[in-house]
Amino acid sequence: MSKNVLFYARYSTERQNEVSIETQIDLGREFIEDKGWTLIDVFTDHAVSGTSYTTRPGIQDLLVRAGKRDIDVVLCVTVDRVSRDSEHGNGFLKRLRFQDIELWTVHGGTAVTDIEMSLRVTLSQELIEQIRYRTREGMKTAVRKGKATTCLAYGYKVRQEYDGNGDRIPGLRDIVPDHADTVRWIFQQYAEGVSPRDIARALNKQRIPGPRGKAWRDTAIRGHVTRGTGILNNETYIGRVVWNRRQYRKNPDTERRVARPNTDDKWVVNEDAKLRIVDDALWARVKARQAEVGDLFTHTKTNALNATHRPSYLLSGILECAECGGPYAISGKDRYSCTNHKKQIPIDDLDGACCQNQKTILRSDLESRVIACLPAAFLQLGIFDKVSADVLQRQQAKLKSTPSQSQQLTAELAKIEQQQASIIQQISDRAAEARPRLTALDDLLDRLELQRETFSAELANTAHVEPDMSERLAELRRQINPEAAQKIMALLLYFVRDDVDTTTKQPFVDMTRKFIQKVVITKTPGHRRRSFAFTAVLHRSSPQWKLRPSWSNA
Repeated sequence: MSKNVLFYARYSTERQNEVSIETQIDLGREFIEDKGWTLIDVFTDHAVSGTSYTTRPGIQDLLVRAGKRDIDVVLCVTVDRVSRDSEHGNGFLKRLRFQDIELWTVHGGTAVTDIEMSLRVTLSQELIEQIRYRTREGMKTAVRKGKATTCLAYGYKVRQEYDGNGDRIPGLRDIVPDHADTVRWIFQQYAEGVSPRDIARALNKQRIPGPRGKAWRDTAIRGHVTRGTGILNNETYIGRVVWNRRQYRKNPDTERRVARPNTDDKWVVNEDAKLRIVDDALWARVKARQAEVGDLFTHTKTNALNATHRPSYLLSGILECAECGGPYAISGKDRYSCTNHKKQIPIDDLDGACCQNQKTILRSDLESRVIACLPAAFLQLGIFDKVSADVLQRQQAKLKSTPSQSQQLTAELAKIEQQQASIIQQISDRAAEARPRLTALDDLLDRLELQRETFSAELANTAHVEPDMSERLAELRRQINPEAAQKIMALLLYFVRDDVDTTTKQPFVDMTRKFIQKVVITKTPGHRRRSFAFTAVLHRSSPQWKLRPSWSNA
């Protein structure tokens, strides 16, 4: 019998080749032809690990396509193409089973059973954990021997050296003289009071390539003191290589890596004077200035942005400059400005030029304008109608599934009558065995009879007063409508504004942010000094809505 088939193929890393996908598809086509089946569609994921699942677009699209209920088989070459995680693999098979779809593999030639899926993905997951363990232990040994284990820091290059067999010895490195001069200059400038932003700007003006050949950014220089990141915190420059400062774990919900600091006893440290670029005196001067700056930012009371716990603003992280595509961020006194323009970073898309969008926007002004146009945008897109229809449908289904009062009373009566029958049977059995009667059974039987009479009376009265289901549905339709949805939206937007305290406002800010994908800031035609315009894009919606050029208070 012919079956409709979806084929899935995946390869893991960028080191593998596109040919891997082509080979899998060819094997799948041959298998389908031999079976006399029909190939409906092919889904692929390129350079994605089998430990990921929700972030794989190919397999998620496959599940959506399988939901159309016209597919009989999902085929892949081996089970590990689907997943190398036991939770994801078993969940994938369960979702296919719900749609009455079988999972087949070319390698096995049969449908995958629950026990096969569990065993194979568990073995794959354990194999990955073993590889990770062996890799980390190998890197630990290499660090102790003075070899590099990851990408080289700025200022170093791979040294080409070969053993007696002619094989290159991995992990060796040398200092790049020009880069070393740049590193020392950065340390000297910072020690003399120059900010990382001004240092990066000066390096870009001199057209000195930054790490990996890109433009310099202040974050690459500043880094993070406690994590040991950034030019100013890299102890390799004083001949001290520190490895394993942090460990990385994948968040099971977001499938993103999360860094966690390791304790000092887990660090692997190797002293190598040949790697020294900065002397101890200059390093000490930099550390002393970092401590001064840290104290200044910790104890300041004049600028709330320097506090440890910054407020989560409505538009933080979703503002974009129309000219360079860079982020708009808080600068100065509660104003947004283009980060790339402020730092004067050369932009590749602008042929190496710096962004010229110098428009700054008061945060409260921009938030008010975005909030004000949200209801109009939702009305234009029919959001209120969709929300109302969805809520009404859910409430109707809930109402229909909820038992009425008469149904509940009937169920209670049936339960009591069943208990009475059980007690009467016990009394009869004891009488047949010539055993004495128990007063407790008689009393319990009397109490149950009183409850039965009470419920019977309530049931008789309920039959006359209980409203008809049609009346309840009509009342729901009167209460749930686009106007009600608009009122709820207006209440939500009220709490988003600065009229309430941060604790009360934060949940509403988080809800509102889910509606907006990004806000693009651009200068108005003619580049009038006191005007700006922006475009906001709604989540899961292709339409964009624009505000006409409007005057700001700048």
